[in-house]
Amino acid sequence: MVFTGFWNGLLIVGGGVAASLIIMALVRRLFPTEVLRRGHDATGNLLSVVGTLYAVLLGLIVVDAMVRFERAMDIVQQESNSLADIFLLAGRLPDPQRAAIRTLCRDYAYEVVENEWPLMNRAQVSIEARKTALAMVRSLDDFEPATEAQKIVYPLILEQMHEFWDHRRERANTAEFGIPAVEWVALIVGGAVTILFAGLFSVEHNGLHMLLTSLTALVVGLNLYLVSLFGYPFAGELAVSNRTFKVDIGIFEGQSGERPSNGGAVGAP
Repeated sequence: MVFTGFWNGLLIVGGGVAASLIIMALVRRLFPTEVLRRGHDATGNLLSVVGTLYAVLLGLIVVDAMVRFERAMDIVQQESNSLADIFLLAGRLPDPQRAAIRTLCRDYAYEVVENEWPLMNRAQVSIEARKTALAMVRSLDDFEPATEAQKIVYPLILEQMHEFWDHRRERANTAEFGIPAVEWVALIVGGAVTILFAGLFSVEHNGLHMLLTSLTALVVGLNLYLVSLFGYPFAGELAVSNRTFKVDIGIFEGQSGERPSNGGAVGAP
């Protein structure tokens, strides 16, 4: 259930305002004005309880979505940093390990930029990128350091490989699993109930009542839009950029001047 982009944001906010006016009109047709006025005390007390609970729920989910987005940016940065470190540390290893690891680094970076980033917009990941990452992590399984320099660099490159794999898995999980559907249900139903209570008040000036109800729906809709933007870090117009992997590709090309084994070209994010 992914809402992203300007038009979806307009649908969430504008649709919410329109729905609030419809709810208010239905309430006015179902209940006479005198009945609504006599129920002001009960309606006001219940609105305080419901509104407070919904405000707490909405605030927590908005904050959680923003933290999720910031964490996704950190994960991408850490993953690309580990990939660059692996490539550079591999220069201290003998052939064929050096050539194999560097080739895998280049192939992985190109695969992530060209194929995996567009896939993450649809909550998917590249199987080929996963295979390349796994091959890189296992590339030193049979290697035994012989020189003192190799004995120093060997544990360092293994540590970077493990961190790289952990960051990749965390990024993949973030891309594949967004805001749970049950949270969206709670947010939408809670917002509708809150707007319904706002419509249960009787205001003499009908235009003022419509304005107050619309403003309430506007605030709720804007917060829901924030959840949709930040809750899916790799989808929509506010998606996390793949620029750090493009920087890695620049490092790799500067070191070797070679293209990846699959002959790909760097695409747009």
